[in-house]
Amino acid sequence: MRAGKKVKITGIQADWKHPTHIRFGVERIKELPDVCWSLGACFPLLVTDRGVAKLPVVRTIQELNREQSIETGVFSNISGEPDQDCVQQGAEYFRKNGHDSIIAIGGGSSLDAGKAIALAGAVGPKRIWSYRTDNPHPPGKARSIPPIIAIPTTTGTGSEVDANAVITQTETNRKISIFHKDLLPRVVIADPTLTRRLNPFLTAATGMDALSHNLEALCSPVFQPILDGIAIHALGLIKDWLPVAFGQGRNLEARTYTMAASIMGAMAFEKGLGAAHAVAHALGSAAKIHHGRAVGALLPFVLKMNQRAVTTKMVHLARNLALPGQDFQGVLNWILDLRQELGLPASLGELGIKQAHIPAIVENALTDVNLTTNPIPVTEVQLEKLLLRAVQGRL
Repeated sequence: MRAGKKVKITGIQADWKHPTHIRFGVERIKELPDVCWSLGACFPLLVTDRGVAKLPVVRTIQELNREQSIETGVFSNISGEPDQDCVQQGAEYFRKNGHDSIIAIGGGSSLDAGKAIALAGAVGPKRIWSYRTDNPHPPGKARSIPPIIAIPTTTGTGSEVDANAVITQTETNRKISIFHKDLLPRVVIADPTLTRRLNPFLTAATGMDALSHNLEALCSPVFQPILDGIAIHALGLIKDWLPVAFGQGRNLEARTYTMAASIMGAMAFEKGLGAAHAVAHALGSAAKIHHGRAVGALLPFVLKMNQRAVTTKMVHLARNLALPGQDFQGVLNWILDLRQELGLPASLGELGIKQAHIPAIVENALTDVNLTTNPIPVTEVQLEKLLLRAVQGRL
């Protein structure tokens, strides 16, 4: 190669088949029309939130598809976390206009909404609750669910690679996780270039969510060493690259590796999560707090509560991450330092949660399925003590 010749760096690209077909890499959004045709998606409905709907990527998608004779409708009536009203509106829009597939693009809320709209379009909006994950007798085979294409624009939830959707039930004001195997997107386009507009606030919050998925999955008592390996490697990527993505939002290498770590977290938490997510879900129902910020505030307190059951795993993790202190405290210190570097709150009190809110939060958290895979059994009294420490910021 001649000196001085410029070479275009295209970045990492790969196709992964677990748990679904993932087209990962820079500018792979351009492959969307081919993906649509491969799935027979001739008239997809693009589901996103109001913020993403205003970004150039939505217009780009419509133009890319139109060039290959695919018309794309848009449903963007999503503000914050999705609830049953927006799912019902989306399902009605989907059926009324004769759409045949879903393109869900955005953060976890948009991806979950897209999946829930696909299910509601097949079984009816009211029947989606029959598919809640804690239903001991879920319905039989549903009518054909339209194919779903997922395009994440954040790097935290990993919703693009699971078959669940978390929706707020209006009557109870509780977050309900629904599941159907066909809610797993048929194809994921994971293009790191779509995350470069993510501001530092959301980079930090979604990054902490990805960290918590991997860490709670690793701490889960379920025996699955393959997923443990995924979680440990993802935590290494987060350690090396999340601070870079936070400080240098346009850094494509950092965005690439944090996106990979987010996807890996969703794979790992097939083992289950723990008390941090159980309480964070309850917090999300009680107050308008970003999930990643809630989890970040809770995680050190939950880790401390679980210490006796996870010490050996944390020593192994600390050694793999080459932390200064290669023990439980080393992991805890890393999380505390990272949280401070990202400007995330150190307590639930900083998020506006008060001691008076604790009983209602505990009541909701006790019904959350994630408590079943916490490393130690958690009682109502333990949750109350955990929340009191987290509100006051007392580790």
